[in-house]
Formats: sequence, structure tokens, C-alpha cells
Amino acid sequence: MRITKLADVDYRRIPWKNGGGSTLELVQEPAPDGGFNWRLSIADVATPGPFSTFAGIDRHIMLMEGNGMVLSFANAAPPVVIAKPLRPHPFQGDWQTDCRLIAGAIRDFNVMVRRHWGRAAVNGFDFQEGQKLTLAVAPLTLIHLYSGTAACAGETLADGDTLRLEADSAETTSLAVTSAKARIVVVSLKAHEEGAA
Repeated sequence: MRITKLADVDYRRIPWKNGGGSTLELVQEPAPDGGFNWRLSIADVATPGPFSTFAGIDRHIMLMEGNGMVLSFANAAPPVVIAKPLRPHPFQGDWQTDCRLIAGAIRDFNVMVRRHWGRAAVNGFDFQEGQKLTLAVAPLTLIHLYSGTAACAGETLADGDTLRLEADSAETTSLAVTSAKARIVVVSLKAHEEGAA
């Protein structure tokens, strides 16, 4: 298993495509065309307005802090109320998406995957000290410790750290919370088989 630990110094702040704010990019895999195959990021949303459009991208968004938001997708899909933390909501980056804040600013966690590259599974957890999580690694799993401390795959994780785990065959590892509380995001990424859409 290949392990890469990332921290604040490894992240970069990038402006939104629509100029309305900025996003903290945690990690991404570059694509040959200069874009990305997948990307994990955190955004602070202080004002309502349209989301940037990402053609060919499947998105997952999850509330981390705040009272939530309502996303409207024009005629593409019914509106979605995102008011409970750690519940991922999938939608297409191609859709014309507008955000209305329920009561004040929020912070969200974003996973974007190029549709023709592969797919993502996104899960969020609030854990107490001593709780453990067993993870299947192959082929690629990313763990973001949003708050708290934890130990995983021989690494010690603190607030804001991200762990990238890669394996060529099925492997498992465990994460153990070492603080009173911890908020954790786990993202599993898998590329399509060659020749698949």
C-alpha cells in the first residue's frame, strides 16, 4: 500500500470559475487536457448565487458547517435542501445550479470526478474517542480529517490533514480516533475499466 500524507502546506486556494469566491483545493489528479480527473476541496459560501459550471464532471457536495443551503438546478432536477452535515448530495457539474443559503454562511466539502474517468463514493462520519473505522483501500481511498486527531496506516492525523492510500489489490486498513471527537470524510475513487464509459 502506498501512503501519502497531506497537510495545510500542500493545499492551494484557487478562485471560483465564476469569480464569486475561492476554494481550498486539498488534492487532485491532473488530466491530460490540463483539467483534472478528480478533485477534493472545501469551500466557504457566504452569499447566495450561481455555482460554477463544470462540463462533464459529476459532483458530490456535503455540508460541514452552518445551517445549510438549497440548491436549485433549473429544469434538470428538483431542488435539494442540504441542511444536515455529512450527507453527500450528488449532482452534475453541467447543470445550471443556484445556491440559496438557509441562515448564514456555510462550509462545504466537494468531490468532483470527470464522468468519463470514473466514479466516487463519499461518506462522512462524526466519531468519538476510541471508535474505529475499517477501510477497503483498493484502488484509491482518501481520508480527510476535518477536525480532531486520529491514527491510520501508521500515520498520525490532526485537524485538516488528508491521507491518500493506494493499493493495486484489495487491502484493508483501520482508522482510530484519538481525540474526544473527530469529523472525518472518506472518499473512494475508481477509474472505469478500459473501454468502459
